[in-house]
Amino acid sequence: MGIRKKILVGFVSLGFLLFFSGIVSLVELTRLGRATQSLLETSASNMEQAKKMLDAVQEQNTALLQMAILGNKQYDSLYLAGRNSFDKALAEATVTIRDLSELDSVYAARERYNAVIDHHFSSQATEDHIPWFIDTYKTSYYELTTAIKNYMIDAQSTLGNKAARLENNAHRATVPSVIALGVAILVIIIFFYFIDLYFVHPVTGITQALQNYLNQKIPFKVTMEGKDEVFRLKELIEKLIMLAKKSE
Repeated sequence: MGIRKKILVGFVSLGFLLFFSGIVSLVELTRLGRATQSLLETSASNMEQAKKMLDAVQEQNTALLQMAILGNKQYDSLYLAGRNSFDKALAEATVTIRDLSELDSVYAARERYNAVIDHHFSSQATEDHIPWFIDTYKTSYYELTTAIKNYMIDAQSTLGNKAARLENNAHRATVPSVIALGVAILVIIIFFYFIDLYFVHPVTGITQALQNYLNQKIPFKVTMEGKDEVFRLKELIEKLIMLAKKSE
């Protein structure tokens, strides 16, 4: 194999290695970026839905408080609007969350909360509103709001765990580049060794031998391995010297 081909193969091999490692790192980083974006969007959506649920429960609480104090149902529409908003926010959270078990406590607390309200307003007298509100309703209200807050805390905890996994993925994404860099350095060292062995050292030997012949008439003799261009150059110099001797 000629010198040009040897150099070409060396550079092509090195370029392919770097290109391949770059592609692997790019793919991993793209995946990491998408996973991070999805994680942030999901977390933001979960927090938004939890906030909507808390706001909706507060609307219901305000309406029920007014109904208990005034003793009539003129705030019934406000209560129903809050209830519908809560159900909508809970349904949206169900769509975005992956592990539905995280919402089990919210679902259970919501069912108890609605059952307490529905049972009271379908069977109790008007004058029982305030004792019911204080003794019975507040317990279910606090249970529901606590369940929502716990859901928010769990979502943040899950976000932390996922962030840790993403950090590991980031390290994994950089590993191919680091490995490729190490291999590239090794290839460059090997490549330099072979360039020195098959090109620089022979050319230096030929130059020194030719200089010795011209200056001191020391016979031109260079030992080489291989049949490349440098070897061909040595043969041509030997022929040229032989022709010069014959001419003399």
